[in-house]
Amino acid sequence: MLLTNGRIYTLDAAGTVVDTLVVRDGRGGFAGRRQDVNAPAGEETLDLGGRAVLPGLVDGHAHLMALARGRLTLDVAGLGSEEEIARRVAETAARTPRGEWISGRGWDQNLWPGMRFPARASLDRAAPDHPVSLTRVDGHAIWANTAALSAAGITRATPDPGGGIVVRDERGEPTGLLVDTAQRLIQQVEPLPSEERFDSAVREAIADCLAVGLTGIHEMGVDLFGLASYRRLVERGHFPFRNYAAVAGRSEESWERSRERGPETIGDGRVVVGALKLLADGALGSRGAALHAPYSDDPGNTGLVLVPPEEIFRLTVEAASRGFQVCVHAIGDRANTLTLDAFERALGALPPGGDHRLRVEHAQVLAGADIHRFRKLGVLPSMQATHCTSDMPWAEARLGPERLRGAYAWRSLLATGVVVPGGSDFPVESPNPFLGIHAAVARRPRTGEDPRWQPEQRMTRDEALRSFTTWNAYASRQETELGALTPGRRADLIVCSDDVFTCPEEAIPHIVPLLTLVSGDVVFRRDAPQ
Repeated sequence: MLLTNGRIYTLDAAGTVVDTLVVRDGRGGFAGRRQDVNAPAGEETLDLGGRAVLPGLVDGHAHLMALARGRLTLDVAGLGSEEEIARRVAETAARTPRGEWISGRGWDQNLWPGMRFPARASLDRAAPDHPVSLTRVDGHAIWANTAALSAAGITRATPDPGGGIVVRDERGEPTGLLVDTAQRLIQQVEPLPSEERFDSAVREAIADCLAVGLTGIHEMGVDLFGLASYRRLVERGHFPFRNYAAVAGRSEESWERSRERGPETIGDGRVVVGALKLLADGALGSRGAALHAPYSDDPGNTGLVLVPPEEIFRLTVEAASRGFQVCVHAIGDRANTLTLDAFERALGALPPGGDHRLRVEHAQVLAGADIHRFRKLGVLPSMQATHCTSDMPWAEARLGPERLRGAYAWRSLLATGVVVPGGSDFPVESPNPFLGIHAAVARRPRTGEDPRWQPEQRMTRDEALRSFTTWNAYASRQETELGALTPGRRADLIVCSDDVFTCPEEAIPHIVPLLTLVSGDVVFRRDAPQ
């Protein structure tokens, strides 16, 4: 294929822009001027009509399994109160056979009047004859009714697991709220969908990603059920996407199986199992992020440590010795300090000279002394810009003004010489990468007043684009294959409705792909360029 008459941003080291790209056998064969190409007779030619072309965008921290499961369960995202969600559950229960589970995701008490966490009573009234399990928007808490608690065997005598809380009322009875590792008590009894339904949902989730310009993701925390689905779809030719998968460390079976297999590639680079994902702490929204000092709006609570630093050290050495990257979720400043400490010890214990590219996922709140440690240790801070704009209304209440200076500190990290791989954490946020690019550049909500929230931490447009392209390729050790439109690399690209480098800032979130190509094949078409 010959793509010509466009503004093709190669995103090579020099930032070269060309008007013509030749694709051969799924890879870039030439990038330059049209007059320098002698196209053979019959060559398929695509006139770009002056449109901007970008390398395929990659989400560096996403959850495809959860996005797919969301298509099979109740979506309660954005609903404005506990009562409104209970009404939605009651409507679902009315058309669901008695005894079947009602699962869902997306509630966020920060959107409700009073911002109080919910309890089981409202769900009991809505669905007394169905077990109900609703996961918080960030995936770090479950709100369950009495039937679900009973199915899981949760009573007042159930102890809090390490790194989790079974929230109780003043009488010691479970309220129905399960935080972080306590969620597993419900998850282990909640039924999985059939393979056929899940495979279909994965295909639909991939189509959603392609439609917003994503050609791949780094999936943080895939298990054996998800990997089996991806393998089936790749074998059937139904996986027009790339997934760099980090195995869920919370599932001992998943890690044991992957550890014995070692890193592997399924299909022609479509699924690469190359990393281990661990969770150092919880989330800021559910007050489970591990902080050095108590929450400003919850004195006495410093959050939760889910995987102790000794275990992070042990598993990092074990995984890196077998060729895996290690990606550790760390949101609070204490979790980041403990993770960097564990990484430093592990790097000292591993043979020198290894290319480990250890990653901290989120790096959301950092103590000032830790910012320079990423560069010193060669650790990558994988961050999600839309978390910053989503958390603006309440983050200062959690952290206070002093700690806020180390929150979402993209520019402070970039100034040390590291790169910042970018993502969305979908389905916590939208999969649309242009929303993340806008958040990184503008550091303000897409609507309403600009709160001028540490604007000095903003990225340039080039940096924001690279966070979804070349920096993510580097973060997955695939920089020779992906990330830029240069000869020899995979021809993953998008033809855009507008030029992200030149359009008004407020137009960035509205950019859509007109064409999405993976390995030179058109996998999504909105409207052919004129």
